[in-house]
Amino acid sequence: MTDATPAHVAAELALARETLAAGEVLARAGLHRHAVGRAYYAVFHAACALLASIQRPVRTHDGVRALVNEHFVRTGRLAPEHARTLRQTAGDRNDADYDAAATFSEADAREDLDRARAFIDAVLGILDEPAGGAAR
Repeated sequence: MTDATPAHVAAELALARETLAAGEVLARAGLHRHAVGRAYYAVFHAACALLASIQRPVRTHDGVRALVNEHFVRTGRLAPEHARTLRQTAGDRNDADYDAAATFSEADAREDLDRARAFIDAVLGILDEPAGGAAR
């Protein structure tokens, strides 16, 4: 999570896309709990790509959320709804991974996957800006 090279930006974006695709497969298979987890990691890797594009190394999941808010949401480059996506999908992933009593419906999985896709699209839009960072 600490590399800040253009190749790392591209690798994080590729991993975000691959993880989202895995979430879609899991959702279609009825494995909603696991699809929710993949949705978060798709968002997480897209967020890491954003931070790598501005050469901001990150060591923790909380650090990713804090730095995305500081450098992209507060500056207006990323809509507040995407900060909520990062926070909400992290909470859902935590429940999915650690709360055996938590249940997730197809609608829950679909909502998180759709939000993840929108987050990735927003990140791609930022990275495509003239001063957005490394190429994907």
